[in-house]
Amino acid sequence: MFKPEHPHFVTGSFTPQNVFLGDKEYGLALDCLVKACTDLLLLDSDQPDCKVLLGKRIVEPQPDWWFVGGRMKPGERPEQSIARLVKRELHLLVEPSRFKPLGTHSYAWARRQQAPMDNGTCDISVVLTLVLLSGEAERIHMDEKEYAEFRWFSISEIITGESFHPALRASARDIRQRQAWQKLVGEVRNGGSSESIAETAKQLVSLSAVPSEV
Repeated sequence: MFKPEHPHFVTGSFTPQNVFLGDKEYGLALDCLVKACTDLLLLDSDQPDCKVLLGKRIVEPQPDWWFVGGRMKPGERPEQSIARLVKRELHLLVEPSRFKPLGTHSYAWARRQQAPMDNGTCDISVVLTLVLLSGEAERIHMDEKEYAEFRWFSISEIITGESFHPALRASARDIRQRQAWQKLVGEVRNGGSSESIAETAKQLVSLSAVPSEV
């Protein structure tokens, strides 16, 4: 079954402290903590042949094709976090409700942007997707300190492209799996034929059986 959710539970009254860490303190924090991030795949549609807009980052820990995203702040829901990051990195204002959950990744990176760079960093990332509305892709303002370029790729290109990071390939497969799940739900609810439901269920199981690459 494919039904990713990222429930956000608030117990009591939480007040963010908005503490700023200097470079030295932040480096020490990275040495002893796993930081939480939100990462985003930008889609041109929700159709099976959709394309994904990836950014080629120029900073560690992944100076290559990658998600849009970054560190979460205390108290943020994943959708609020990625809305803030999209505004900061792409200059797009997007309502948090438009972001859809896709999965969760865990990372251990050998390098990081902060000194000492070779100490690396470890992350837990909530992955989301956003279907861009007409005209939004053209309004993206690329942060030249973060990205060298943006480019559209098909889902198939990412899944089969060995040069892409395994996390990107896994997320592309997750999109295909989510599409199969949504198709299966629609067929069941709308009284689809037994043959069609069985075929879609087989497709979903085959996508779910793909092993994760680490």
